[in-house]
Amino acid sequence: MSNINELISKSNIPNFQILKLKSIPKTQNIILLKTNQKNEILIEILDFENNNIKQIFLDEKLTKIYDFHPIDLVNFHINCDYNGNSNCQIKVNSCGKIIFKKQFEAEHFALNFKHILKNYIFREDMVLLDLDNFEEYNITDFFIDNFDDEYSFNYLYFEHRYDIFTLPDDNIIGFEIYDKDYISNKIYDIDGIERKFYFIILKIISPTNINIIFSGKVDDCGFNYTINKNFKEIAYRSSLYKNDDNIQIRQFSLDNFQNAEILTKDKSSKIEYFDERIIIFKKDNILEIFDRKIDNSLKFIEIDEFSSFIFKNSLLFYVKNYQLNFISI
Repeated sequence: MSNINELISKSNIPNFQILKLKSIPKTQNIILLKTNQKNEILIEILDFENNNIKQIFLDEKLTKIYDFHPIDLVNFHINCDYNGNSNCQIKVNSCGKIIFKKQFEAEHFALNFKHILKNYIFREDMVLLDLDNFEEYNITDFFIDNFDDEYSFNYLYFEHRYDIFTLPDDNIIGFEIYDKDYISNKIYDIDGIERKFYFIILKIISPTNINIIFSGKVDDCGFNYTINKNFKEIAYRSSLYKNDDNIQIRQFSLDNFQNAEILTKDKSSKIEYFDERIIIFKKDNILEIFDRKIDNSLKFIEIDEFSSFIFKNSLLFYVKNYQLNFISI
């Protein structure tokens, strides 16, 4: 752990502030996006295995950052304003050189709702942007061919009428949609109406190879969906019958999916991460580390508001006062 302290100390140089904190699974790396008072922007890779820091300065025409996503250790996706153009999708390499740039049509309403996976951007007009070559693929036919007889994607199109959730590092995306037979009753809270909700989980191998890895039917729905890192469970806030203080945790198993583990937690606490051992809640700028086995809180950690964190190998990396910190959990 001494080399982690050493690298973090070297990284926390004056005048630079952390904008984004990211990680790549199965590597001993933390990736930071930083800026300074001169509006210089750089990517910084902390390699704990080799005790090394690499800095990649970016094009000065790149300004406001909306999102940042490491595809791997040599390719990075950035959603930003660039050279006077707003909301551009950019891919840069490990030298900071721009490889691809795309600007979506701003007037297309569906483009306001994008879900970033490891290798793709999923847009709610059923288009995949491949981050390898920046080609766009319309996958509407996949949903029609596989789901349209029993489910209804088209009815619940856009405006958050159905929920989408992801396990980005594994190119996994999930949907909560409604049985066609109950569409006319589902929008309203009418007591006595049986509601049936489908959870559909997809793994995107390629734009032409999408696997259905789970589908299950329950009589409950909600929001703040989070898939655990081992793809064994899903947690969400139950909103059926206005019971959104309840957190439902369901196993991805046809035998056990119907039987949820239920926790009660103030709805202002958002589920940010969970595994078999812990749940990490975020409320304003406080992280709560909750132990599932003892059903009690372990720690409360203050972080910068609107900042992110990484939980990796039992270490929690977080941003406080624009600097990187960590703690063992």
